[in-house]
Amino acid sequence: MLIKNCFAIKVPFYMGGNLWNPMTTFATKDTVYVFVETESGECGVGEVWPAYGSADSIAFIINNDIAPLVSGEDSTDINGIRKKVYKLSPLGGVANLLMNAISGLDTALWDLKGKLSDKPLNQLLGVKSNSIYTYASGGLYGKDKGLEELAAETRGYIDEGFDAVKIKIGGLPIPQDLERVAAVREAIGPTARLMVDAVHAYTVKEAMEVADKIKSFDIYWFESPVSLDDMKGHGILNTQGGIPVCANESLSNLYQFEHLLSLNGATYIHFDLSTCGGISEAIKIAALADSEGLNCTLHAATGIQLYSASLHFASSISNLDSVERHFTHHWLSEHQPEILDHQGPYANPIDKPGVGTPFINRSFIENVSKQERAKAGSES
Repeated sequence: MLIKNCFAIKVPFYMGGNLWNPMTTFATKDTVYVFVETESGECGVGEVWPAYGSADSIAFIINNDIAPLVSGEDSTDINGIRKKVYKLSPLGGVANLLMNAISGLDTALWDLKGKLSDKPLNQLLGVKSNSIYTYASGGLYGKDKGLEELAAETRGYIDEGFDAVKIKIGGLPIPQDLERVAAVREAIGPTARLMVDAVHAYTVKEAMEVADKIKSFDIYWFESPVSLDDMKGHGILNTQGGIPVCANESLSNLYQFEHLLSLNGATYIHFDLSTCGGISEAIKIAALADSEGLNCTLHAATGIQLYSASLHFASSISNLDSVERHFTHHWLSEHQPEILDHQGPYANPIDKPGVGTPFINRSFIENVSKQERAKAGSES
């Protein structure tokens, strides 16, 4: 089926600036929706968050550079389209930003392929399991959010049926973050998994200090402990810090993961379908991890389309640890809440063609974008 049109729409989901992690205060959560339309009217959708640069930059690349290249191409030739688009990289010198854009394009093509064949994405990829282990992700810093509020939040995840919780660290002085970790461990009990995410906030020396001080709280993994490009530092933490390292959601292709693993930089291989190069690249990354005897965990911290795609992909690999269920960033879930259904910590990919979010189309996203821009404007 030939591609008639490819375009992107930015949605700045309004958050008001009351929550933050060590690197970002969330006034908005900018997301890009990528659409691939065929001559017959079918449409595939991909969702992207800007790991590099801005959402505006990603949308610009898709609308002005990628769209002309893919128009008229066979939508089922996903590898051929990717090879054609990859050629943009050396010209622009923006390889990582381009991979963000390619991630959205690739997922949209897979979504379209599922719709054209009337099959869910996981059936196209090959189902290994329909029961996907998920963990509750939250624990951000917030205005008027102290230890009591943090403990109540994380205990609520356990009460809802989850048995693993991830929180942020790195946004306060180390002694205060240690108090956060202690409060959460007490709140969730001794047997639940507890993961911490520093969002690259620490130096290697600081991260080693933190690792030493939180070991006693039985930390399942230490996520993104040091600078993204400090692969050697990740290796030091993973091999000497005493807590397994989880990395890295912002890496943007197979070769970056190969570099990370060559330095023993992670025990849990952490990737995001909207930044790593899409589903096609994720297949290779998961295979790389499997060849090293390592398990994968999927980052999913934007909207329901990405979460649904992540469940489908997770269903297709044999070396899965988990999928992130974010309790702050779960945009548009009210329009298809059954995707968030879970039995204890386990979720099932939705049994609909493609990624399984048919309500997401051009007019819907254009309307959402207008509404969210209006919310942000009313606060300025």
